[in-house]
Amino acid sequence: MAARKCQYCGHDFAREEKIAVIEPYSAKASFLPTLLLRGRLIPQEIHLSSEKIVIKTWGFFWLSHTDEEIPWEKIAGYHYHSGWFWDGIEIQTRGQKSNSIGCLPKSCGRSIKETLERMKE
Repeated sequence: MAARKCQYCGHDFAREEKIAVIEPYSAKASFLPTLLLRGRLIPQEIHLSSEKIVIKTWGFFWLSHTDEEIPWEKIAGYHYHSGWFWDGIEIQTRGQKSNSIGCLPKSCGRSIKETLERMKE
């Protein structure tokens, strides 16, 4: 009988079955809080697919961008920050630095949180 979970790190080997049910989803942070709280003109974007999560942070006037790719297998946990008007999510990974996106509309933040919760099961 094959192991279902790693006894050392808790990795779920049956995770591939769960990944297949994720529908691609994209969200963009709100402009006003991005400007007020982060001091940036261009909001971050997040793209969830069956293979990975990508958080895109734009540079000065869309001249450059940084894509932080997070494979589902590397996710160790997350923190969901719920504010009065906007939400934020920080994703911790195994062997990498944590990645975060803030200033998300409440509905987008909840949708991303629900997807992350389903992946933890």
